[in-house]
Amino acid sequence: MSIQFPLVFAFLSLLVLSLPTPALAADIVGKVVAIQGNAMVYRGDKQLPLGDAVRVVEGDELVTSGDGKVRFELRDGTRITLANKTKFKIDKYRFNREKQTSDVRFSLATGAFRAITGAIGQQANPKLEVKTRVATMGIRGTDFWGGFIFSDALDVTMVSGKGVYIKNEYGQVELTTGGQGTTVKANEAPTAPKTWPDKKVNKAVAATALEMDQ
Repeated sequence: MSIQFPLVFAFLSLLVLSLPTPALAADIVGKVVAIQGNAMVYRGDKQLPLGDAVRVVEGDELVTSGDGKVRFELRDGTRITLANKTKFKIDKYRFNREKQTSDVRFSLATGAFRAITGAIGQQANPKLEVKTRVATMGIRGTDFWGGFIFSDALDVTMVSGKGVYIKNEYGQVELTTGGQGTTVKANEAPTAPKTWPDKKVNKAVAATALEMDQ
């Protein structure tokens, strides 16, 4: 029985990603806990398929296909789920449980995500930000959603929690109540927070929901 080369390559790629080699062990920030459809990770000059239990490291860019969704969990327990057609990069991850400090930065290029913070969200002054081409989102300790699925503009909503701030060079707003949202267009300040209709909230949440959540 012959084994096709692409299948061998995919298996070996997942094996490399799953095992914490000495060169990567110190940089591991979390792991994939669930995946649907197809997704890739861009790590340096490598492009490799993602799968369950794959370790993620600082600098990874996770990319989902038209049918792909990925959920990964960081060392502090923060869980992030990526919608279809999403490009999401782990720019920096610093978390110190003993000193109660954090400095976590991501980039969202396309698509949408939902983040439910773990121990970082319990810190007095957490720093967890997601940068996009039009604005940066930051948390106070929360469950929040952001993405470009409704239009070319960035939409952000807080599902629950302490608060989410959205800022760019034109202004800043803060979401303080579950269900509130804002929209940010290029070269404009974020719109004033307002409660989203249930239909819009449900569509956003569904975009980042996995079959296991239903």
